[in-house]
Amino acid sequence: MFRLIKVQGESMSPRLHNGDFVFTSRWYRKLKMGHLVVVDHALYGLIVKKVLHIAPDGQLWLGGESNKSLQSERIGWVSPRRVVGKVIGRIRANPVYKKQDTL
Repeated sequence: MFRLIKVQGESMSPRLHNGDFVFTSRWYRKLKMGHLVVVDHALYGLIVKKVLHIAPDGQLWLGGESNKSLQSERIGWVSPRRVVGKVIGRIRANPVYKKQDTL
């Protein structure tokens, strides 16, 4: 199953920005460190984060890419069952066009 989710905030900047959209997929074999995921966090709702560490029992330690991000310690360990999907693509909210690209 695929989902399109709107990014809110700058916690994943510079990779993702407020207003961008990410495509997620539930069809993945295994998450790895560095993958971007959307999780349905019990306290914070839907959040987009990078997998920083995977415990032997599969629990995920997540973090942002900006100093504006929610600290990993506040997120805590997240069950892989809370993963809505792995990010497989994005659509920029405000793409930068070169002069020759305009109509």
